[in-house]
Amino acid sequence: MSNTVRIWHENLAVLGEDERLPLSSLQPDSHIHGGLRVQFGERMAPYLGFFGPDDVCFGQWLEELWLTAQAFQTSKEARHTFDEGEQGQPAFVFERAGEAAFFSIAASDFSEAEGDMDWQHIEFSPEEFLEQHSRFRESFFAAIRASAPTVAEDWIQRHDPANRKS
Repeated sequence: MSNTVRIWHENLAVLGEDERLPLSSLQPDSHIHGGLRVQFGERMAPYLGFFGPDDVCFGQWLEELWLTAQAFQTSKEARHTFDEGEQGQPAFVFERAGEAAFFSIAASDFSEAEGDMDWQHIEFSPEEFLEQHSRFRESFFAAIRASAPTVAEDWIQRHDPANRKS
């Protein structure tokens, strides 16, 4: 399997009170929103953003993608579900079964969001996911460092789950 999954970011911005601010206005406690793109084969995963595809909270998705990668690295049989239910979001399920992995959009336990029958058990390569996750993290942090060099390391230290003490 090649090109079974791709992960990247677009249109990053700092979330202000009622507006999107340039990434250069980043502060250590800022929320970064933008477009998280997760593509399986030729299909782009829907519903990732709260109010459209460019309203993904990267603080949350850094954590969820990290937890998925950790699960995939530590076990050939793994499952990670991101189900916060905010703004009526569905649950996102990542599963590893040996040398294959699967993505599903399921009904949320916390909101009234239903699953999406067109997005059940979409197969991808777990190794490719891990590679894409690593590239995504590098690119995301490089974008922050380039746009807000004076606060980037502080923001990353606070928001990167890899910095968490066990």
